[in-house]
Amino acid sequence: MGVRIRKKWDLLSEQSVALAVLSTAFLLGGGLGCLFAALAGEDGRAELGSYLTRYLSLAREGQLPRELWPLLWGQLKYALLALVLSLTALGVVGLPVLFGVRGFFFSFSVACFCRVFGGQGLFPAFVLFGLSALLWASALFMVGIPGLLSARQQLRRALGDGRGGWSVGAAYWCRAGACVGLSLAAGLLEYWVVPVLLRGLVRTML
Repeated sequence: MGVRIRKKWDLLSEQSVALAVLSTAFLLGGGLGCLFAALAGEDGRAELGSYLTRYLSLAREGQLPRELWPLLWGQLKYALLALVLSLTALGVVGLPVLFGVRGFFFSFSVACFCRVFGGQGLFPAFVLFGLSALLWASALFMVGIPGLLSARQQLRRALGDGRGGWSVGAAYWCRAGACVGLSLAAGLLEYWVVPVLLRGLVRTML
Protein backbone atom coordinates (compact mmCIF):
# COMPACT_ATOMS: atom_id res chain seq x y z
CA MET A 1 0.00 0.00 0.00
CA GLY A 2 2.78 2.41 0.90
CA VAL A 3 4.57 1.78 -2.40
CA ARG A 4 1.34 2.39 -4.35
CA ILE A 5 0.66 5.66 -2.53
CA ARG A 6 4.26 6.77 -3.10
CA LYS A 7 3.97 6.03 -6.83
CA LYS A 8 0.74 8.04 -7.08
CA TRP A 9 2.36 10.90 -5.20
CA ASP A 10 5.38 10.82 -7.52
CA LEU A 11 3.06 10.88 -10.55
CA LEU A 12 1.15 13.87 -9.19
CA SER A 13 4.45 15.62 -8.51
CA GLU A 14 5.65 14.95 -12.07
CA GLN A 15 2.37 16.21 -13.50
CA SER A 16 2.67 19.39 -11.41
CA VAL A 17 6.13 20.03 -12.80
CA ALA A 18 4.90 19.44 -16.36
CA LEU A 19 1.99 21.82 -15.77
CA ALA A 20 4.37 24.46 -14.41
CA VAL A 21 6.72 24.13 -17.41
CA LEU A 22 3.96 24.35 -20.01
CA SER A 23 2.13 27.16 -18.20
CA THR A 24 5.34 29.17 -17.99
CA ALA A 25 6.01 28.65 -21.70
CA PHE A 26 2.45 29.71 -22.55
CA LEU A 27 2.65 32.82 -20.36
CA LEU A 28 6.08 33.80 -21.69
CA GLY A 29 4.78 33.51 -25.23
CA GLY A 30 1.74 35.55 -24.26
CA GLY A 31 3.88 38.25 -22.70
CA LEU A 32 6.02 38.41 -25.83
CA GLY A 33 2.91 38.75 -27.97
CA CYS A 34 1.66 41.67 -25.89
CA LEU A 35 5.09 43.29 -26.13
CA PHE A 36 5.18 42.99 -29.91
CA ALA A 37 1.74 44.58 -30.19
CA ALA A 38 2.71 47.41 -27.85
CA LEU A 39 5.97 48.17 -29.69
CA ALA A 40 4.30 48.65 -33.07
CA GLY A 41 4.98 52.14 -34.43
CA GLU A 42 2.31 54.72 -35.15
CA ASP A 43 2.31 53.87 -38.85
CA GLY A 44 1.80 50.22 -38.04
CA ARG A 45 -0.90 51.09 -35.54
CA ALA A 46 -2.75 53.22 -38.12
CA GLU A 47 -2.57 50.44 -40.71
CA LEU A 48 -3.69 47.87 -38.15
CA GLY A 49 -6.54 50.12 -37.06
CA SER A 50 -7.72 50.49 -40.65
CA TYR A 51 -7.61 46.73 -41.17
CA LEU A 52 -9.48 45.89 -37.96
CA THR A 53 -12.11 48.54 -38.62
CA ARG A 54 -12.76 47.09 -42.08
CA TYR A 55 -12.87 43.60 -40.58
CA LEU A 56 -15.44 44.60 -37.96
CA SER A 57 -17.46 46.44 -40.59
CA LEU A 58 -17.66 43.24 -42.63
CA ALA A 59 -18.64 41.36 -39.48
CA ARG A 60 -21.44 43.84 -38.83
CA GLU A 61 -22.81 43.23 -42.31
CA GLY A 62 -22.41 39.46 -41.98
CA GLN A 63 -19.98 39.37 -44.91
CA LEU A 64 -16.92 37.81 -43.28
CA PRO A 65 -15.39 35.14 -45.57
CA ARG A 66 -15.26 32.05 -43.33
CA GLU A 67 -14.78 28.48 -44.54
CA LEU A 68 -15.35 25.50 -42.28
CA TRP A 69 -12.40 23.28 -43.16
CA PRO A 70 -9.68 25.92 -42.80
CA LEU A 71 -11.10 26.86 -39.39
CA LEU A 72 -11.18 23.23 -38.27
CA TRP A 73 -7.64 22.63 -39.49
CA GLY A 74 -6.45 25.85 -37.85
CA GLN A 75 -7.50 24.41 -34.49
CA LEU A 76 -6.71 20.76 -35.11
CA LYS A 77 -3.13 21.19 -36.32
CA TYR A 78 -1.91 22.28 -32.89
CA ALA A 79 -3.51 19.28 -31.21
CA LEU A 80 -2.05 16.88 -33.77
CA LEU A 81 1.40 18.42 -33.45
CA ALA A 82 1.21 18.09 -29.66
CA LEU A 83 0.26 14.42 -30.04
CA VAL A 84 3.17 13.75 -32.39
CA LEU A 85 5.65 15.53 -30.13
CA SER A 86 4.36 13.52 -27.18
CA LEU A 87 5.54 10.30 -28.78
CA THR A 88 9.13 11.40 -29.39
CA ALA A 89 11.99 12.71 -27.28
CA LEU A 90 11.75 15.96 -29.27
CA GLY A 91 8.63 16.75 -27.25
CA VAL A 92 10.78 17.68 -24.24
CA VAL A 93 11.67 20.88 -26.11
CA GLY A 94 8.97 20.90 -28.78
CA LEU A 95 5.95 20.96 -26.45
CA PRO A 96 7.08 24.03 -24.46
CA VAL A 97 7.90 25.76 -27.76
CA LEU A 98 4.45 24.86 -29.12
CA PHE A 99 2.77 26.25 -26.01
CA GLY A 100 4.85 29.41 -26.26
CA VAL A 101 3.88 29.91 -29.91
CA ARG A 102 0.21 29.32 -29.11
CA GLY A 103 0.36 31.81 -26.27
CA PHE A 104 2.12 34.36 -28.47
CA PHE A 105 -0.45 34.33 -31.28
CA PHE A 106 -3.36 34.37 -28.84
CA SER A 107 -2.13 37.33 -26.80
CA PHE A 108 -0.85 39.21 -29.85
CA SER A 109 -4.28 39.04 -31.46
CA VAL A 110 -6.02 40.25 -28.31
CA ALA A 111 -3.43 42.97 -27.71
CA CYS A 112 -3.86 44.31 -31.25
CA PHE A 113 -7.56 44.93 -30.61
CA CYS A 114 -6.75 46.65 -27.34
CA ARG A 115 -4.03 48.73 -28.99
CA VAL A 116 -6.49 50.02 -31.60
CA PHE A 117 -9.77 50.27 -29.65
CA GLY A 118 -8.53 50.59 -26.08
CA GLY A 119 -10.37 48.74 -23.35
CA GLN A 120 -13.41 48.41 -25.59
CA GLY A 121 -11.36 46.15 -27.85
CA LEU A 122 -11.47 43.42 -25.21
CA PHE A 123 -15.08 42.63 -26.12
CA PRO A 124 -14.61 41.73 -29.80
CA ALA A 125 -11.28 40.08 -28.91
CA PHE A 126 -13.00 37.85 -26.38
CA VAL A 127 -15.65 36.84 -28.89
CA LEU A 128 -13.13 36.23 -31.67
CA PHE A 129 -10.39 34.54 -29.66
CA GLY A 130 -11.40 34.05 -26.04
CA LEU A 131 -14.43 31.81 -26.52
CA SER A 132 -12.59 29.26 -28.64
CA ALA A 133 -9.57 29.52 -26.33
CA LEU A 134 -11.67 28.09 -23.51
CA LEU A 135 -11.80 24.89 -25.58
CA TRP A 136 -8.46 24.69 -27.35
CA ALA A 137 -6.43 25.70 -24.29
CA SER A 138 -8.11 22.99 -22.23
CA ALA A 139 -7.43 20.49 -25.02
CA LEU A 140 -3.79 21.51 -25.34
CA PHE A 141 -3.05 21.23 -21.64
CA MET A 142 -5.02 17.99 -21.43
CA VAL A 143 -2.67 16.29 -23.87
CA GLY A 144 0.41 18.40 -23.21
CA ILE A 145 0.94 17.46 -19.57
CA PRO A 146 1.02 13.67 -20.03
CA GLY A 147 2.69 14.23 -23.39
CA LEU A 148 5.62 16.06 -21.80
CA LEU A 149 6.06 13.21 -19.33
CA SER A 150 5.90 10.71 -22.18
CA ALA A 151 8.49 12.66 -24.17
CA ARG A 152 10.77 12.78 -21.15
CA GLN A 153 10.51 9.00 -20.84
CA GLN A 154 11.36 8.64 -24.53
CA LEU A 155 14.43 10.83 -23.94
CA ARG A 156 15.48 8.68 -21.00
CA ARG A 157 15.21 5.56 -23.11
CA ALA A 158 17.20 7.18 -25.90
CA LEU A 159 19.92 7.94 -23.37
CA GLY A 160 19.90 4.36 -22.13
CA ASP A 161 17.87 4.86 -18.94
CA GLY A 162 14.46 3.21 -19.21
CA ARG A 163 13.65 3.09 -15.53
CA GLY A 164 10.41 4.54 -14.23
CA GLY A 165 8.72 7.53 -15.79
CA TRP A 166 5.52 7.95 -17.75
CA SER A 167 4.31 5.48 -20.34
CA VAL A 168 1.69 5.97 -23.06
CA GLY A 169 -1.38 3.87 -22.33
CA ALA A 170 -5.15 3.75 -22.70
CA ALA A 171 -5.67 6.78 -20.45
CA TYR A 172 -3.36 8.85 -22.63
CA TRP A 173 -5.20 7.92 -25.81
CA CYS A 174 -8.52 8.76 -24.18
CA ARG A 175 -7.11 12.20 -23.46
CA ALA A 176 -5.88 12.42 -27.02
CA GLY A 177 -9.39 11.71 -28.32
CA ALA A 178 -10.85 14.32 -26.00
CA CYS A 179 -8.20 16.80 -27.15
CA VAL A 180 -9.09 16.27 -30.81
CA GLY A 181 -12.79 16.57 -29.99
CA LEU A 182 -12.32 19.85 -28.11
CA SER A 183 -10.17 21.24 -30.91
CA LEU A 184 -12.84 20.42 -33.48
CA ALA A 185 -15.46 21.95 -31.20
CA ALA A 186 -13.38 25.14 -31.06
CA GLY A 187 -13.34 25.27 -34.86
CA LEU A 188 -17.10 24.72 -35.06
CA LEU A 189 -17.61 27.45 -32.47
CA GLU A 190 -15.60 29.84 -34.62
CA TYR A 191 -17.63 28.91 -37.67
CA TRP A 192 -21.19 28.95 -36.31
CA VAL A 193 -21.33 30.92 -33.06
CA VAL A 194 -18.61 33.58 -33.24
CA PRO A 195 -19.91 35.37 -36.38
CA VAL A 196 -23.39 35.73 -34.85
CA LEU A 197 -22.10 37.07 -31.53
CA LEU A 198 -19.57 39.34 -33.22
CA ARG A 199 -22.18 40.83 -35.56
CA GLY A 200 -24.43 41.75 -32.63
CA LEU A 201 -21.50 43.16 -30.63
CA VAL A 202 -20.05 45.26 -33.45
CA ARG A 203 -23.41 46.91 -34.11
CA THR A 204 -23.14 48.45 -30.64
CA MET A 205 -19.52 49.56 -31.23
CA LEU A 206 -19.42 51.03 -34.75
